[in-house]
Amino acid sequence: MRRALLMLVILSLLIPLVSAGTVKYGNLSFHDVATDKELQELVSSNEGRYFFVFYHSESCPACNYMKTSVFPTATAEKALNGFVLVSVDVYKGRSITTLRYRVYDPVLVIQPENAGYYRPKTPGEEISVGVPGTPTMVVFKAVNGTMVLKGVAVGALNPDGLAYFLEKVTEGEESQTATQPGEQKSSTQGVSEASEGRSNLGLAVLLPIFSAGIVSVFSPCVLPVIVGTLSLTFARRKVEAIIAGMVASFALLGALVGSLGGYASQIQGALYLIGGVGFVVIGASFVSERVSTRMERLLSFSATDRVASKRGIAYDFALGSALGATWLGCIAPYVGFAVITAALSGDTLSGVIVMGTYGLGMGFTVYLLTASKDLGEWVNRKFLSGRLSLSGKGKARWEQALGVILILLGLMMLTELTPLKLWSSLFESLSQL
Repeated sequence: MRRALLMLVILSLLIPLVSAGTVKYGNLSFHDVATDKELQELVSSNEGRYFFVFYHSESCPACNYMKTSVFPTATAEKALNGFVLVSVDVYKGRSITTLRYRVYDPVLVIQPENAGYYRPKTPGEEISVGVPGTPTMVVFKAVNGTMVLKGVAVGALNPDGLAYFLEKVTEGEESQTATQPGEQKSSTQGVSEASEGRSNLGLAVLLPIFSAGIVSVFSPCVLPVIVGTLSLTFARRKVEAIIAGMVASFALLGALVGSLGGYASQIQGALYLIGGVGFVVIGASFVSERVSTRMERLLSFSATDRVASKRGIAYDFALGSALGATWLGCIAPYVGFAVITAALSGDTLSGVIVMGTYGLGMGFTVYLLTASKDLGEWVNRKFLSGRLSLSGKGKARWEQALGVILILLGLMMLTELTPLKLWSSLFESLSQL
């Protein structure tokens, strides 16, 4: 009797292990994968075969449509016959939502608004492909232990659309084999960025950046200068050229930090560490006057002296660029938010867009203050008369509240280095709204 009970216990433990690792959608069995190790084991044991990777989440209606109305159809079953089917829940398998692939031939990319091909810059180019939304379907072929990318589809496809996608990405065979480990690797933007831009810089991202540019003008060491002596200086110059120079200087800074995006998949942990600590420090500078003063001293320098006394549109443009650089220390708590966003945006162009948007916000506000004498006097009276102090013990409450929010965001970003990953969870939830 005891032996029988022992056997039943063992069987009850083994049965889940046998059934674990697979999930069925209709008659199709998918390997349920959550780690890079599990995926690599599948790749190494299925040499020469095509893989179909289905990224999904439980809260995604379009994913449920694929699971219940597409995969169970005869059309989908026929189209997926012969593929190694892989299912990845993006919440459980975050570590494999960005993978690196080899590219030899044009890769078909299908997105909700358009479709096109990503063409490799060099044969065997290595690129990163992320998951811009769910569902995302990736097709690759296992060649000599490497993953050779064939196609990416973002968004739900009906049965005929799925069949068409699979037919197109498997037409013909590669004329070259994958490069052996240790040979040339080039870090580039992923396929998703090649067609639409990986960072998805929508209004929800750019509006706060633009607002940060506006608010930065009201920094304690910028506003008095603008509404005072600098207004007189601007009055004798081409204000538009100065503003253009300011925007250009910030856009250049965005290009420099955004250029890290090509290596983001390799140094993602470092970016989250830098970004998290940066948000905390910036938030602390909003809350604490002592921290803010130290940041200003650390980052302040003057680059305006050489061009301030000269005239001409070129010198006006140079003056604006110099002012943008000179004010970095003063506006660090404000511009830092935009810089961190640019660094995590994913590519050089996105960095330019982010910091350019910040520069437009700041430049637009400077233009209004210097172009209108009445507005300048009103700002001087309201903000600089002592009724509303922007520094010292009277630090504005909105600055303190914003500082606390930035500190919390920084701490959330730092959790990306732990299993909690609160930053990813937050934006995954927002993406479903």
